[in-house]
Amino acid sequence: MSQETLLVCILCRSSQTEARQAGLSEGQFLFNQLQDGLETSSEACIRLQPVRCMGACDRACVVAFTAPNKLTFILSQLSPSNSVSDLLEFSRQYITASDGKAPYKDRPATVKQNIHAVLPPLPNQP
Repeated sequence: MSQETLLVCILCRSSQTEARQAGLSEGQFLFNQLQDGLETSSEACIRLQPVRCMGACDRACVVAFTAPNKLTFILSQLSPSNSVSDLLEFSRQYITASDGKAPYKDRPATVKQNIHAVLPPLPNQP
């Protein structure tokens, strides 16, 4: 089984106020919320990995779902507090889809509305 990973830019800064009140960047706040949600889940978990920059600063907050032999989904303009439950739901869908492509109609609203890019799987190495 491949290792699915959720990359979260922890340097992202958006206009949300919850993170600023906690003294964190919005990206770090989002990462912490996702980490808490994954720790309380009893299901198979996606690996959560912080990233220092994903180069989409004008579209903060940004995350990417990636795994070998699966599509990579890049999501942007995410709310650090309101997108957590949908990202956790899509994590479960991403893990169970053999190619990473959860049916569009089943994807959470946040994912449908905030797709920045979908990349094909990297070619297999010889």
